[in-house]
Amino acid sequence: DIDYEPIKLQYFDLALRKFITKVNTTDYNNRYPEVVYGADGSISYNHTKDPVLVTTGDIVTYTIRIYNEGEIAGYATGVKDNLPEGLAFDPENETNKQYGWKMLDKDGNVTEDIEKVVAFSTDYLKDQLIEALVVENGAKVLSYKDVKIAFKVTEPNTSDRVLVNTAQILEDSNDDVDSVPGNDVLTEDDIDREYVRVQYFDLSLKKWVTKT
Repeated sequence: DIDYEPIKLQYFDLALRKFITKVNTTDYNNRYPEVVYGADGSISYNHTKDPVLVTTGDIVTYTIRIYNEGEIAGYATGVKDNLPEGLAFDPENETNKQYGWKMLDKDGNVTEDIEKVVAFSTDYLKDQLIEALVVENGAKVLSYKDVKIAFKVTEPNTSDRVLVNTAQILEDSNDDVDSVPGNDVLTEDDIDREYVRVQYFDLSLKKWVTKT
């Protein structure tokens, strides 16, 4: 005279990783994330964060990859990227046009004034479903979608400062189990950084008499 029906709660969980894939026309194939599955069910990503050495005038292309670590398929409806000092955004760059990046001012409003730009956003992935995590032959398989953005290095060659570029999920299609989109909290998994450093260039000259 008693019966029960079990239910299992499913969760929504997107994660973001950012990595350099090209400088000018040179591909960087050693910075792609390697997905690591922990024995406790955790998921992490192994990829170098050593700064890429660049020179003034280089065009650096970043790939922003959105993984779905959850059991519910969904969308990354907005992605945001910041503009650190030392990098410049060209709205006419073919990569930036392809992925539909919009320029944002300090208040998060879209602007056409390049002098007011502090960040960028795109809804390129809004209609691209990221499938839920699946298990195939006992192994977990993550689905993902990519967007790219390109910057020109304007940092002078006399600088040895590391330029830090940050990307994060700005909006998504559900309630993420462990992240709040757009909150700039670096400990969450929907935000990631990538690094470049200008190769320091410094000539010196000395003159002395060698013959009279």
